[in-house]
Amino acid sequence: MASVLLSSTLFTIAGLIVTIVLGFRADAAHAATHILVSMATVVVGLFSQSMTMFFFIGTGKELKEKANNDVEVVRRTRGYKSKVFPAAMWALAFVMITFIMGGGVKSGRTPVWLHDVLAFTTLLTFARAYYIELRAMEDNARLMERYLAD
Repeated sequence: MASVLLSSTLFTIAGLIVTIVLGFRADAAHAATHILVSMATVVVGLFSQSMTMFFFIGTGKELKEKANNDVEVVRRTRGYKSKVFPAAMWALAFVMITFIMGGGVKSGRTPVWLHDVLAFTTLLTFARAYYIELRAMEDNARLMERYLAD
């Protein structure tokens, strides 16, 4: 499951790059392509980050039960959540805000420069989230091997 979540985050990063390139190349004829690719990217991005948070909730609960609430296991699983959840939430927030502001650009109510800044910020927040999630999932996998190996 962890590899699927990390892959979907990488897919989102790739989608963001493609969307940004399409946005800069968009004219009236190609705006629809930019919007469709951004929509697909947002859906995958929302899935990847929300499911990553549920992954840590579920594995943390299972690890705590199997380790009989060992203080070290509880501390480590809480540590994963305290690092992953803020990064995932920022990524979720920025991808949604950027998408919504893109609609504002289309209607003429949002300046293009704001949408551009948000797009690059979204890309950076997803890259940061990926790095944090990768490290947490590697450590979580070691705990799972230790306590959940049957």
